[in-house]
Amino acid sequence: MKGPKLWIGAGVVGLYVLAAILAPWIAPHDPLAQDVVAALQGPSAAHLLGTDELGRDQLSRILMAARIDLPVAALATLLPCLLGTALGVICGYFGGWFDAIVMRISDLLQAFPMYILMIVLVFSLGPGVRSLLISFTAVGWVVYARLVRAEVLRIRQTEYVTAAITAGFGAPRVIVRHVLPNTLRQTLIYLTSDLVFAVTALAAFSFLGFGIQQPTPEWGSMIAAAQPYITTQALLTVVPGLVITVLALGFALLGDALQERKRA
Repeated sequence: MKGPKLWIGAGVVGLYVLAAILAPWIAPHDPLAQDVVAALQGPSAAHLLGTDELGRDQLSRILMAARIDLPVAALATLLPCLLGTALGVICGYFGGWFDAIVMRISDLLQAFPMYILMIVLVFSLGPGVRSLLISFTAVGWVVYARLVRAEVLRIRQTEYVTAAITAGFGAPRVIVRHVLPNTLRQTLIYLTSDLVFAVTALAAFSFLGFGIQQPTPEWGSMIAAAQPYITTQALLTVVPGLVITVLALGFALLGDALQERKRA
């Protein structure tokens, strides 16, 4: 029986996805429209979460930011997953010099703190989505490659894989039909945990000025812009922070639920 963690996590993530899809229709105002006269207003009937320092509607910006943060976080997780899975399968199944080179490169990358290495890459490439995706991919593939490689080494010794090889099936067919499907569950479990990191890291980079740039609505940059007003208009920082926290919690619950089902 599916536990509450799975339903709660899926419900939270589903609500965020639905909000992102419907944002252009349910956002009460244009998220980029400025009204300096109405700047830094508290919650009201016209602006349910108030307005920011330029008079922009806070609720509209939070809703529209979901259309930025969710796809970028998903790509920032999916791209290293695909690269790492491909490298892990090749290394685990074929071994040899290619395996040795890839593993030494992964050792080198893991010797550096992840955040520091990503900041260096983003700083070198310049702020923006492209730089973020490159940095996430360049650093994040390592864990997937090692995880998949370990699973492939184990699965390659099983009887059904040995039988397929003995029957004369080529390596591509054995990998696609017998090896890869049996590595996906563990990869999926880590993927949900990695989404938590992607969501928080994206917000952190935008907060520091290396990520999505203003005036584009983005939760991390919204918190950064609202810092000077934290004592007078706390909602400008608290609400985007809660939005990020709840989304990360939803992905974390999904990961825990999948891990529990794997153990069962």
